Amino acid sequence: MARKTGQCLCGAVTFTAVVGDTIQACHCVQCQRWTGGGPYFAVAIENLEMPGAESMRDHHASERGERTVCGTCGSTIYWKMQGKAPQILAAGLLDDQSGMRVTEEIFVDYRPSWIPAFGGARQSAEADEMAKLDAYLASQST
Repeated sequence: MARKTGQCLCGAVTFTAVVGDTIQACHCVQCQRWTGGGPYFAVAIENLEMPGAESMRDHHASERGERTVCGTCGSTIYWKMQGKAPQILAAGLLDDQSGMRVTEEIFVDYRPSWIPAFGGARQSAEADEMAKLDAYLASQST
């Protein structure tokens, strides 16, 4: 993981974070609508510093999830569990995306037929992801 910088389309939201080099592509219907058709390409982050946070707008997209965009230009910023700090953000915001690759695709049962699978990436369907979420939530309540 390396410290990287990034910003939204208009520059109102800027950040630095420690970022991994792997990308997760989410094909769920909400992500398709949120990004305008493709998957949401997410990178894992740590130590997020975001001085432009006052420009962001949150949308409670489900009973558990929250999607955040730039309130000025509408750029996709991140998805997070409600009440939790973000652990991923949109890969396209990074100033330097060199050396990154898609290693996992989730909600592949919703991947549009016109989007090919990423070679070598782990594949996970909705049922698998919901089981992981249920296990995570159960671990948080004990």
